Amino acid sequence: MSEPPREEERGLGPARPLVGYQETGEEESRYSRHAVIRGWVILAILAALYLGWTLIVYFLEPGLR
Repeated sequence: MSEPPREEERGLGPARPLVGYQETGEEESRYSRHAVIRGWVILAILAALYLGWTLIVYFLEPGLR
């Protein structure tokens, strides 16, 4: 039986760094004004979609009223 190829032979190198929030030494990026506003906008869109879907089902389903 042959042995599996070693990492050097397969062309594997070190892992890529993670993409996203990075340590910058300043105020954390995830708590910046832009990130907080973006979070609230996403939450508002999700709430509007949920409310819209719920009201559509409520008014179109004859047995619910």
